[in-house]
Amino acid sequence: MRPNQLLQAIGAELRMQIMTYMQTDQRAAYKAVIDSLAPAKRLRPAFILEKSRAKQAEWLLEQLNTKSNEEVTAQIFQIWLLKGQPQMLITFLDAAQIAHDGKGEVTELPEVIEDDKAEAAVTALLAAYPAKQVALYLYMFQQQREGGWISLTKAIDARPELKLEA
Repeated sequence: MRPNQLLQAIGAELRMQIMTYMQTDQRAAYKAVIDSLAPAKRLRPAFILEKSRAKQAEWLLEQLNTKSNEEVTAQIFQIWLLKGQPQMLITFLDAAQIAHDGKGEVTELPEVIEDDKAEAAVTALLAAYPAKQVALYLYMFQQQREGGWISLTKAIDARPELKLEA
C-alpha cells in the first residue's frame, strides 16, 4: 500500500490522532509541511495556519490524500511513529530480537526475520496497541526493505484485524 492509501485505510480516528500529534508536539515539522504544500495550491501558508486546528487538519489531510504528496504523507507517518510512538517500536524490535539503541533506532536491519520472531513481534504489538496503529507500523516497517520480510507478511496476513483496505 502506498502512503496515501494507508492514510485512507487507517480510519478517521487514527488520522486525527496523528494530525493532533503533529499540531501539538511537532509544531515545526507541521508548519514545514504546510509551508511546502500551500504554494502548490496557490495559497500562502499563513492563510492555512490562520484557520482553526480542525480546518487546518481537514485541509492538510485533503492534500496528503493525493498521490503527488505520498512522500510527505510517509514523512508524517515516520515522525509520528519514531517520535510519538517510540515504545511501539521498542516493543516490536525487542520481540523480533532486532538490535537497537534502546530508543528504537536500528543501525542495520536484518536480511531475514525468522517466522517465530515475526509472529512474536506482531503478537506483542497487538497485545499492547490498537490494531490500526499496529497495522500502520507494520506496513511502514515493511517499506524499509524492498519487498519487506516474508515472515512479517505471513504474520500480518494471518490476522484479519491487521488488514487495511484503501
